[in-house]
Amino acid sequence: MIQATEPVVSVSGVSKRYGATRALRDVSLELRAGEIFGLIGTNGAGKSTLINVLSGVTRPTSGGIRMRGRAVELSGPLDAQDAGVQTVHQNIDDGVVFGTTVAENLTLDSLARRGAGWFTTRARTREAARGVAEAARLSVPLDAPVETLPASARQQIVIARALSRSPRLLILDEPTSTLSATESGALLAAVRRMAVGGVAVLFVSHRLSEIQDLCDRVAVLRDGTIQQVFTTPVDGRSLVRAMLGDEIAAMAHRARPVDGAGPILTAEGIRTRPGAEPFDLRVSPGEVLGVTGLIGSGKTELLEQIYGERPLVSGALRLAGSPYRPRDPRAAIKAGVGFVAEERAAQATLPGWSVRAHVTLPRLRAHSRSGLLSRTAETASARRVIERFGVRGPGPDAGIEALSGGNQQKVVVGRWMEEEFRLMLLDEPFRGVDVGARADISRVLREISATTGVVVASSDPQEVLQVADRVLVLYEGTVTGELRTGEVTAERLAALMAGEGR
Repeated sequence: MIQATEPVVSVSGVSKRYGATRALRDVSLELRAGEIFGLIGTNGAGKSTLINVLSGVTRPTSGGIRMRGRAVELSGPLDAQDAGVQTVHQNIDDGVVFGTTVAENLTLDSLARRGAGWFTTRARTREAARGVAEAARLSVPLDAPVETLPASARQQIVIARALSRSPRLLILDEPTSTLSATESGALLAAVRRMAVGGVAVLFVSHRLSEIQDLCDRVAVLRDGTIQQVFTTPVDGRSLVRAMLGDEIAAMAHRARPVDGAGPILTAEGIRTRPGAEPFDLRVSPGEVLGVTGLIGSGKTELLEQIYGERPLVSGALRLAGSPYRPRDPRAAIKAGVGFVAEERAAQATLPGWSVRAHVTLPRLRAHSRSGLLSRTAETASARRVIERFGVRGPGPDAGIEALSGGNQQKVVVGRWMEEEFRLMLLDEPFRGVDVGARADISRVLREISATTGVVVASSDPQEVLQVADRVLVLYEGTVTGELRTGEVTAERLAALMAGEGR
C-alpha cells in the first residue's frame, strides 16, 4: 500500500514547445514513495519529452517541478541527479561503456564526479562495485568485460548504478524492450523490490501486460496531454481506448472495393515470431493494407521477413503467383519488393550524402552507364521525387541534413517510387513528419496502389486509417482481427489492440 505522504515529485502545469509544436500541454502529476507509476502513449504522445524534463535534459517552456515540496530548477542531468532523480534510458548500451569491466561500470558515476580523487586502484574499484552489486542483489562477475554479458545483465548493471545514489525517483524508459520473457520477469521483480524499499518508480512501457501487473497507477499521455490516470487494476481495453481517443474512426478513409485482380502477395501459415499463432495474408492491387498494433506487436518482424531482412519463421509466400522466399534484401529488390525501414536515421539515411545520392541508392544499376553512375540520370531522378512529393530544400545536390525531418522522410519514401515495384512495404512511414508531409505521402501511396501492392505498418492507428482500405491488427505477435476501414470503431479497435479480439 502506498502511504499518503507528501509526493516525492510534483509536476505542475508543465508545457514544452518546439517552435509551433507543443510536445507537452499543461501536464500535472504526482509520484509518491514506494509507488510504481506507469506511463503509456503512442509514438509522439510526449513520453520522451516528459522524461527529458524530469531528467534535466530539457527545460520546460512553462510550469514547474517540486521535489519533496520544494521547487527545483533542473538545468541539466547533474541537477536532476542531485535532486534525487535517476533515469535509465531505453537503449541499454547507452548506459554502459564497452571495453571496461562490470566493476568499472558499476562505479562509473562516482569516478566521474568531482571529489572522486585523482587516483584509484583496481582493488578499490572492485570493493566499491561489490557494495553496489550487493545492495541491488546483483550477481554478476565483477571482472567480466561488460560487453560479454547478456542484455538483461547489462540492464541490471545500469539500474544498480542508479540505485547506488539512493534516488528518490527512478525513471525506467522501456526497460524490457530488448529482453526475453525470462529476462523481463527478473527485471520486473527487481523493480518491485525497489518500490518496496521506498523508491518512487516512473515506469514507461508499451507492454500492456507489464503495466497492468506492475503499476499502482497509470497515466495515459496523448498529444502531449494527460488524458486519464487509472488506479489499477485496469483492463487493457480501457487503456488503449484512452490512448486512441473517441475520434479515431472519423480519421478513416472510405475503403475502396478491390478490383478483383489476382493478389500480388499471398502468405500462408506465417508467424511474426516463434511461438506466435500462424496466419494468412493477402495483398491485392487497388487497395492499401494497413498493419497496426502497440509498439512491439510484431509489425516490423512481419515486414522484414517479407523483405528478406530476417528469415521466414514459418509458412510460404507467393509474389504475383510465383513462390517467393528472398534470401536477403537484394533478392527482394530484384523480385520487385521495396521497403521503407522504421528508423530513418539509423536505417535509411547516410550523413554527408546528398539528396540525389539518397534517391538513387537502392537502384544504382538503373542509373549506371557501362558500370559508372550517371550524374545526369541521378539528378533527373532526384528532381522527379522532389516535384512529386513536394520536397522543400536547396535542391538535389544538397546534403540530406539540410532538409527538415519531414522532407527527409519524403526522400526516403519517394526514392522507391521511381521504379514500378510489385510490392511496397512501409514501416512507420509517417514518423516525425507533419500533417502536410503525411498527406503528400498518403496521396502517392494510394495512387500507386492501383497496380502495386502497398502495405503500411504503424503503431499509431490514426496514421494507418488515413491511408489504408483494410487494417490488420496485431497483439504480441498474433493477429487479433482484420477490419475494413468503414467498419472501424474506437471500441472495436481498442479491444483488438489490447489482445481481446481472439
